[in-house]
Amino acid sequence: MPSAIENKNVTRREILDMMNEKEKLEQQLKILSEHLDSHGVGMNEPLVDDQDFPRNDIDVHQIRLTRNRFICTRNDLIALMDRIEKGLNAYFTQTNHNEAEHTVNGHCSLKPDH
Repeated sequence: MPSAIENKNVTRREILDMMNEKEKLEQQLKILSEHLDSHGVGMNEPLVDDQDFPRNDIDVHQIRLTRNRFICTRNDLIALMDRIEKGLNAYFTQTNHNEAEHTVNGHCSLKPDH
C-alpha cells in the first residue's frame, strides 16, 4: 500500500524542511549521547551493581529518562529518513513538475538557491 507522500506532489521546500528536521534530530541525539557520556554510561551499560542494587555513582532515574529520549528521538529520525527517501523518490519521478525547479546550472540539485 503506497504511503500518502507517494500519492501527492512533493515540493522542493517540503524536502528541504524534512532535511532541516533531520539535522535537528541528529543534533538532539548528539546532545543526549554527550549527556550519557558525561555520566560515564552509554546505552548498554547496566544501571545496577553486582548485587542488583541501583548504582550509587550515577543518577539512575535521569539516565533511564535520557536513554528513553534517545531511543524515541532515534525512532523519529528513522521514520523521518523513510519519509525523506519516499519524498525524494516522488519528487524526482513526478512527470508534471517544472524541470527548472530542481535544476541549478544544468545540474540536479536540492540545495537552496543563493
